[in-house]
Amino acid sequence: MAGLDRSGMRLMSHVSEPAHPSPMVGNAPSSGVSTAEFRGAFANFTTTVSIIATDGPAGMAGLTCSAVCAVSDDPPLLLACVHGKNAANAAMKTNKVMSVSCLRADQSELSQAFAGVGRLTVEERFALGEWHQLTTGAPCSTSALATLDCEIVDIRDVGTHSIFVGKVVATSAREAGEPLVYQRRAYATTRNL
Repeated sequence: MAGLDRSGMRLMSHVSEPAHPSPMVGNAPSSGVSTAEFRGAFANFTTTVSIIATDGPAGMAGLTCSAVCAVSDDPPLLLACVHGKNAANAAMKTNKVMSVSCLRADQSELSQAFAGVGRLTVEERFALGEWHQLTTGAPCSTSALATLDCEIVDIRDVGTHSIFVGKVVATSAREAGEPLVYQRRAYATTRNL
């Protein structure tokens, strides 16, 4: 059931059922585009690499994510897409908080660890970086270019992923540094033209 927060913003229930069944039927999507074709085309998109982290009743968890974007600036909302089979997905649904730390170009090793490379435990992953808390209690990377600390206000399960909508309640940012980005299945960074 929806409610209102202190600012009067309408909050949706934390977990919602999809309005319509997933368009995926087995391995044959209704659009006729195969998974490999879809992923191949999307590999050409350049995306910022972030670590999403959470802490709370379900414990600490985190993952590397390149599917993050702004939804609204008033109120400040963002969305992040997390695979349903990722352990952090369930923790985020229970904890109802998340941080999104936009990584610097020199943080590819941290990104790899949170992507599951090396099969490190949650504790080992977090030991690779320095972390602090802003408002929600979710771990925030101290050395990230920017961190957005969020209360999760809506979750939609769509296809293979959950879409988490976060209300940004605190931020931190650095003036210097280049972003870590991902394109054509490789890390890169940006430069001014």
